[in-house]
Amino acid sequence: MATVESAPPIRLPEPTPERLPPGPRMGAVAQTLIWALAPTVLMDHCARRRGEAFTLTFSPSGRKLVMISDPVAVKTLLAAPPEVAPSATGDTPIASVLGPRSVITLTGPEHMRQRKLLLPPFHGERMRAYEETIVQATRRDMASWTPHRPMRLSAHTRSITLEVILRAVFGVEAERMGGLKGAIGQLAEPMRTLAILRLALSKPSTGRPPGELGQALERLDGLIYAEIARRREQEDLAEREDILSLLLQARDEDGEAMTDGELRDELVSLLLAGHETTATATAWAIERLVRHPGRLARLVAEIDRGEEEEYMQAVIHETLRCRPVVPGVVRLLQEPLNVAGYELPVGTRVVASIYLTNHNPRVYENAKEFRPERFLGVQPDTFAWIPFGGGIRRCIGASFAMLEMRTMLRTMLAEYHPSVPRHSVWRRGEWNRRRAITLVPAAGARVVWARR
Repeated sequence: MATVESAPPIRLPEPTPERLPPGPRMGAVAQTLIWALAPTVLMDHCARRRGEAFTLTFSPSGRKLVMISDPVAVKTLLAAPPEVAPSATGDTPIASVLGPRSVITLTGPEHMRQRKLLLPPFHGERMRAYEETIVQATRRDMASWTPHRPMRLSAHTRSITLEVILRAVFGVEAERMGGLKGAIGQLAEPMRTLAILRLALSKPSTGRPPGELGQALERLDGLIYAEIARRREQEDLAEREDILSLLLQARDEDGEAMTDGELRDELVSLLLAGHETTATATAWAIERLVRHPGRLARLVAEIDRGEEEEYMQAVIHETLRCRPVVPGVVRLLQEPLNVAGYELPVGTRVVASIYLTNHNPRVYENAKEFRPERFLGVQPDTFAWIPFGGGIRRCIGASFAMLEMRTMLRTMLAEYHPSVPRHSVWRRGEWNRRRAITLVPAAGARVVWARR
């Protein structure tokens, strides 16, 4: 079986503090712990006291992150040429899971090559063909619901989106993917906050992580490599439309196909990033709607009329604005860059804070409020609404995620009415809680469903 190759992460000198925006007065240990356990609390605290640019320092590494949230500064960073400000994902804990050949961890020409190979399955009619798959997966899960009993919706949305991405990636073979489902669940289990924190504080590496996480990854890799080998032997590959078959047939500008290692890294990226984020965003949408009954009623009325989904789109845009799933995107400067009024030196890690940018009070009136109406007849600003990142590295699966959210919400709300459980301690809303690298509802988006 092939293994994940190790590649040295980008190494640049740490910038000197006097050339960076000021940070919080608390020590590096406190910053590290709060960032690991409650990142939005730390970001809100720093934004109130330091404004739209500040520096966080982590212990014991001394690593610094410059956080920005001014849309002009965000545009400067995300639109910078890749040779000036490439992604720093390859220098983070996620690289050891996804692998060095994932479109998420690659930079430069290699990133663009993989991106072009991956784009076709996520565009046009091919993507819209997945809609019925989403409906079927949602209804299968809904059949297990017990009306009038509180449930953690996020566990159910993860189950739905995992089935959807498995069927999209593997096609009919997803019927026998029980082992793969189990392996992905096993991989998610050890990715708790403290495990991720330990990984984050260790030396960056794309080698296999230690312990339970590494063992789970070994099992997942074995299943994926076996499926790649099986699929290569099939004679009907050219007639198939699942993502794995399309990637096996894809060729770059030089006529080269993906290697097994490249396929493995892209499939792991699709399977993990392609279900966890959308599941969380959908759970957040329901969590927000049940606390705003008038807006929930307006959305349900639109669904019942079967008309253009204008309010649905606004609800999704607003959910992704006020409850982004990923806190930020990181760039590692290879050349000096003037950002937010600071001439940041080579080696600076700059974070376009998705959370703070989406909550910038200069852009959004009453930014903490859930108000879908702000997006009616208005398209989100490219660099003031960045749940999918931006620039040439904007999430490839953004359109697929929007389709999936829209279809899941429509299917659920057409048959069930959600409400906040009685006597819930989360009556005003669930806090953000970290789950690995994502921000999830603290109580799992607890909700009570009743048949309509």
